[in-house]
Amino acid sequence: MELDKKLYLPGFPGTSPFPFLSRGVWKSGQVSREYAHFSSRLPVPGGKDRWRVFEAGIPELEEVLQGSGESRKIMRSLTRARRSRVLENVARLLEEFRDPLTIMMVQEVGKPLSAARFEVDRAMTTFRTAAHLAADFGTRWMPGDSVPQGTGMTGLVDRVPRGVVLAITPYNFPLNLLAHKVAPAIAAGCPVIVKPAPFGSLTALALGSILLEAGLPPEAISVLPADVPGTLHMVDHAEVDVVSFTGSDAVGWSIRERAPRKTVLLELGGNAGVLVCDDARMDGLPEKLVTGSFAYAGQVCISVQRILVHRTRFEQLLDGMVRRVQQLEKECAIGDPGNENALMGPLIHGKQADKVWDRVGQALRGGAESVTPLRREGDLIHPVILVNTKEEDEVEKEEIFGPVVTITPFDGVAEAVARINRSRYGLQSGVFTDHLERGLELAGAIDCGGVFVNEIPTFRLDHWPYGGVKDSGFGSEGVSYAMEEMSRPKLLGFRTRKNLG
Repeated sequence: MELDKKLYLPGFPGTSPFPFLSRGVWKSGQVSREYAHFSSRLPVPGGKDRWRVFEAGIPELEEVLQGSGESRKIMRSLTRARRSRVLENVARLLEEFRDPLTIMMVQEVGKPLSAARFEVDRAMTTFRTAAHLAADFGTRWMPGDSVPQGTGMTGLVDRVPRGVVLAITPYNFPLNLLAHKVAPAIAAGCPVIVKPAPFGSLTALALGSILLEAGLPPEAISVLPADVPGTLHMVDHAEVDVVSFTGSDAVGWSIRERAPRKTVLLELGGNAGVLVCDDARMDGLPEKLVTGSFAYAGQVCISVQRILVHRTRFEQLLDGMVRRVQQLEKECAIGDPGNENALMGPLIHGKQADKVWDRVGQALRGGAESVTPLRREGDLIHPVILVNTKEEDEVEKEEIFGPVVTITPFDGVAEAVARINRSRYGLQSGVFTDHLERGLELAGAIDCGGVFVNEIPTFRLDHWPYGGVKDSGFGSEGVSYAMEEMSRPKLLGFRTRKNLG
């Protein structure tokens, strides 16, 4: 794809190491880390491009953190109209640079081309939603005379920013998951420090450059690739007021333990379960479940991982899903993420591919069977559909984060719901039935942050609440919900003159 537009990121797509963004200023560090073009990880390697990104060390991080007082004052002074205008400008610039951002995500994290394009579109929606909400976010009138002792009193409850937001983001949605932290923070009046995933740093830096171009005060935004000690230094620092983390449950809960006096928002893992009832409509369902299981090689927190299907529909669903996988293989939808019709490519790196492959092997040794050919080419693992798995198998009980799904028949729906609920995760689930009342009843019985009836749990709208229970997280995302989390109520109570007594 020939690009008409060039991103503002200094040096892109030319020389590296690329600088980081320190309170609106592009800077170099003492250490840089090397990354390879994603095509180098294909079975038949493509481009051999490599680039480096400077990391911020403790001195560079401390410089940003020590400026937090000024950053807070600047953001609190911005009118709602100004915040809204900045956010709308970001959405406009994302639309303008849709093509280069799409290509950047394909090259950097192996996002399939159509999925990367859709992610840019979602990020536009996220910022536009925040722009709309920022315009009238805050004050609520509360009369006091709802209780006898409140007669003559009036309360005004405003929402004031909590302060500096540290946004720690993963690689799998390097633009829109970052948007879900940055846009609400700006709308609520908070400055932001971004610590992007190592894979995904360029996309985060590109968004930083767009934020500056959109008119955000430079002191309000930093994008700081950092190592683990540097990240923990920021988490622990007194100048950070909110930590918003998306990633593994182990890391997320350890962050919450380290920061008991901060507001900590956690969007963590899942092993999404889907319940297919005996009255579910089967037209198109196998294809939908294959997409939910294998899109972006299953590297999605709400990827379909466990399918529980009534025994009367088991063979039909299984056969349909196997046929769909075979069709995708023939269409070359599995392999190069740069293909227009790609559904999935390789996993993010060899370590993750090894982990997924080992877990599949563990299940097979325990008696599970794969109904699709087991095929691995380097970091590319072709879709795996497993039957005869056990609840204690890691492919069921842990977040697999790979192209693997289990299918298990059930006889009684109560036991199927119980099996879903026995998981330590509770992010999103799905129920398929031809009777809405039944679907709503089952959805109410499933212990998850979100349950969809006649839709896969991979579905998400960016203005809806999003967050898990149990080990899947703490707090809520979704623009308006994150704005509430990143702000606090402040009461102004007053007595009218005629009631002074």
